[in-house]
Amino acid sequence: MTIDNKLYHIINEGGQPGQGIVQVLFTKDNHTVLTVDNGGSFYECTISTQWLQKRKDRLRCHVSGCNGEIISMKLLPGDVIALLSVHRLIFYVLKPRGQILGIFPVKFEYQFPPSCSYWLGTPKSEINSPLNSLFSTNLKDFKVCISRGHKMAILRIHAQNFFTKQRRATVLRQFDLPSPLVNIHWMNVHMIVGIDAMGSVRQIDPEKGSSRKQDLEDLQLVFSTPILKGSATGGKVSEAVKAVAEYACYQSVTSATSTSERLIVLAHDGLKYLEKVHEWEQLERYKERNDDVSAALYLLDVCRDKLRVSEMFKKESYNLLAEKAQNLLTEAVSGVGVGSLSDLVSHYRKYIKVILRICVNGGLLDFLYTACWDRLSMDTISKTVFLDNLDEYVLDGALEDPPPPLVNEYLQHLANEGHFSQFQAAVVRFPIQTLDLHTVMSICKQNEIYDGIIYVNNKALNDYIAPLESMLAEMKEFANREMFSDSEQILGNKVLVYLNCCLSGMAYPFGSLDENNKKRVPLETFRYISSMKGIDSGDCEEQYPYLKLLLHYDPQQFLNVVSTCADAELFQLDNRLQRFVDTIGQVCISMKCELSLIHFLALVVQLSERALIAPPIEHVQDSVITLLKMSPWQQAGTETAILTALYHVTPEDKRRIIRAAQNPMRPAILSYLYLSDRKFEELIKCYLDSESKEVYAAIGSILKEAELSVEEAVELRKYILSIMEILYRLDGWLCANLINDHFRETISTMAKSEEEERKVVYPVLVGIAQLRKIANQDSFCNDQNLDEQLFGIVFEGICKGWPSWIPTTDDPNFVDHQLMSLFPFWLSLAACTDFCLNIAVGNGHCIRTVIHLLEARKHLERAFDLLFEQLVENEDNDEMIAEWIDETIKFCSRHSSKDESSDRMMRVFQFISDRAAKVEEDSEKQAKIDDSLRLMCRQIISTGTKYAKQLVDQLLSSSSFSESSFIDNGGLILDIIASCEYEADLVQEMIYLIVMKSCGHFQHIECSTNVDRTCSCSGIPDSLVVPREKPDKPVKRNIFKNWETKLNCRAFPNEEVN
Repeated sequence: MTIDNKLYHIINEGGQPGQGIVQVLFTKDNHTVLTVDNGGSFYECTISTQWLQKRKDRLRCHVSGCNGEIISMKLLPGDVIALLSVHRLIFYVLKPRGQILGIFPVKFEYQFPPSCSYWLGTPKSEINSPLNSLFSTNLKDFKVCISRGHKMAILRIHAQNFFTKQRRATVLRQFDLPSPLVNIHWMNVHMIVGIDAMGSVRQIDPEKGSSRKQDLEDLQLVFSTPILKGSATGGKVSEAVKAVAEYACYQSVTSATSTSERLIVLAHDGLKYLEKVHEWEQLERYKERNDDVSAALYLLDVCRDKLRVSEMFKKESYNLLAEKAQNLLTEAVSGVGVGSLSDLVSHYRKYIKVILRICVNGGLLDFLYTACWDRLSMDTISKTVFLDNLDEYVLDGALEDPPPPLVNEYLQHLANEGHFSQFQAAVVRFPIQTLDLHTVMSICKQNEIYDGIIYVNNKALNDYIAPLESMLAEMKEFANREMFSDSEQILGNKVLVYLNCCLSGMAYPFGSLDENNKKRVPLETFRYISSMKGIDSGDCEEQYPYLKLLLHYDPQQFLNVVSTCADAELFQLDNRLQRFVDTIGQVCISMKCELSLIHFLALVVQLSERALIAPPIEHVQDSVITLLKMSPWQQAGTETAILTALYHVTPEDKRRIIRAAQNPMRPAILSYLYLSDRKFEELIKCYLDSESKEVYAAIGSILKEAELSVEEAVELRKYILSIMEILYRLDGWLCANLINDHFRETISTMAKSEEEERKVVYPVLVGIAQLRKIANQDSFCNDQNLDEQLFGIVFEGICKGWPSWIPTTDDPNFVDHQLMSLFPFWLSLAACTDFCLNIAVGNGHCIRTVIHLLEARKHLERAFDLLFEQLVENEDNDEMIAEWIDETIKFCSRHSSKDESSDRMMRVFQFISDRAAKVEEDSEKQAKIDDSLRLMCRQIISTGTKYAKQLVDQLLSSSSFSESSFIDNGGLILDIIASCEYEADLVQEMIYLIVMKSCGHFQHIECSTNVDRTCSCSGIPDSLVVPREKPDKPVKRNIFKNWETKLNCRAFPNEEVN
């Protein structure tokens, strides 16, 4: 501690030993120091003084680190300390004995340290003077600002409630910041200054929550990171404190004066003073820099209440702004230097943009219309730049009562530049008295700018029908086409929008009509478009030409206009809406246009639901009948529109609609009409008369969803059973699904004996078989005899090619593949009798089916003979022989445990060997046959060594094997030898199975009568009986020592013969 640069006192213990001091504060009495160390502890150190007669300092810990983890503190008036911990804000009073006044959580981003500042309310007699006590009765406003990372919260503290159970704080607002702040200072009631981690200074409005970066150089703050991490002191620091160490810079910001208007920032390069600049001073600085543009924009923000300034300055700001505008105009006109055209344009653009912004937003329109326009219009370039920058203000409607010369020059400029879209948007925003009507109408007619034509006719001539008539006349030329150009589409859409505005009593394109026109215009427009004869129709007999024209162009959008305007006053009188809808329905029916009819039905439904009209039953019925007679329908929503209309409007004569729906057949319409009257049988008859396959779905829907009574269900099922044969013939697969779901009891009645009857039920049964297979149900009706008969019909129908829903081809093997698809699921049922086998044999092409049936019926020899016969017959067909060899090998593999299996496989092996001898020259075929031979060898050896010698001889007689080396076929040879050794070793082991340990006698296991397996000689060895010993195994020779030795060697090298 120093006073006047002299050492005053040294505090030897300011915190826990081994911990670093993060923050130090003096209290008002000047002999008490508060410290926070990097362990999170908070201490009070009382300094020894001579007059207190204290010899040493007294240190007192108020909050230990393990309990509080305090990382910052802020001294408030009234000896109240705001302690900021990792998780909360604590208000703490030191005297008399230390007490917590309030705790408020700080649940923000934990990687950033919290910062705190406050603002004290003042009595009415004082201005910006903080109170000495938080508990003053004159305290009106005490706010605390807490910032952590990107979050900031403003709390109102109720100090009078600190020692009560009432609420002690209220959160006023929370808002996000663009960058995380590491220190804050509440400068005045409307401004908080914050400094982020990069040293940027930000001005924050606590009431609006807005943040703005100040145009100052970044400050190099002093951070406490090493101390909080413990690297500077070596002390232990908690993980929570370490987490905030990167952004900790405590005691870097402090107040310079008692009024808080200035603050001091501790930086690496010295102390920085920051203060708020007053309005006049700010304006003077702009003047010193000769920056009239910034000064004018500053004054504009003041006039628009974007900045908080004194009332006196705000009153003067309007005059100052006008003065600055005059200066800018003078600078724009007289400050032109020598340069290129682009430099001149840039100069004008720089000043004219600001002048326009100031005059329009600052209420200086008279100055803009007179002085600015008069002086800038003298020069062609400045005039062009001025008109170019006028667009945004014209479109926003910011120009009030502009002078006609300015308006006409602006519109002529747009027309000359070809900016007709801007011209169209601008012309309707100027008062009609400022326009040159002749010029505007000429430009609009030449370039088809309909908004201008409408605007001039409406506002100048009070004529709302003439522009509509003109546009409809042009639309008549293309309305009947299916495709429109972009310009035609724009015109048509504009007609509909204009029509909507007129019928609703609104001005086009925006605004409202006066009281007289609000009643007159909708009625005139309605009478015009609904007139029976056109104005210029002459002798033409066409009725309602304008309605037909609009319906031809876009019936959906036109009828949407009618629906939107249905609530207007126009249609609430004289039953006008009802008559208009009837007229539209009459026109749509006469046009016989599908799109118009479906949207007319939609309009009727919408208006009926809103209770605006009574449904026109006759027109709805005629519209539905007209749609039903059209075929085919071009629109996807036609059927839905009809059903919706019939649901909301009950027709008077359903018979006419039913007859129309029968030809052509409309299943959904008929279903709705019949089901609504619960005429189920009539609906089914209607489907059957038209031979529609929708009958199955209709029957299923009735049974599932119609909620039939008991009597209805009995009668309906009785009727369906009576027409079942008709359903059999119509579609077998759909009928199978229907029977499988609802009429399983009829399956047993399909076991017919006559062939013609079997042909009728066959498509249904084959479908049921497929469905049962998918459902993993291997029975038709849980009766073995019936199941055999029913499956026999399926099998017979496939073999004989009876007509069904199954696709057919000219391939002779197609039937065989179809039958094989039934196996193995239905194989057990097919193999119960010889019926299926005899039919398959009679077909002549179902070889695989016959083989499987023979195999299933245990006729293995017949099955093998048939397989071998196919090998012989297809010997010259390489593709088929490969398939049949594969089938034969699989067959032999399935029955490898049989005694005859090796004989069969040897026959196949001999056949393959003979074939191999015939194709020696074809290496590709030879390779395939060699693979088959190897496979057959291994399968034959797996059944025993009966044919081992023949196999080896046969293999060595084949050139592909005899010419190969052991490295190529050694595995096969070793398998053969291993199999032979296995049988020889097995015999030897059986001979020497039991040797008695006590006497050495032998005894067969079946001859032993005791459990301990002791010899009958009672353990006394017989000298005449000598135990047999296993003979020594002969020494094996490695005949494949040389791996390149050919397999056809019959004698071995002399040096290896012993």
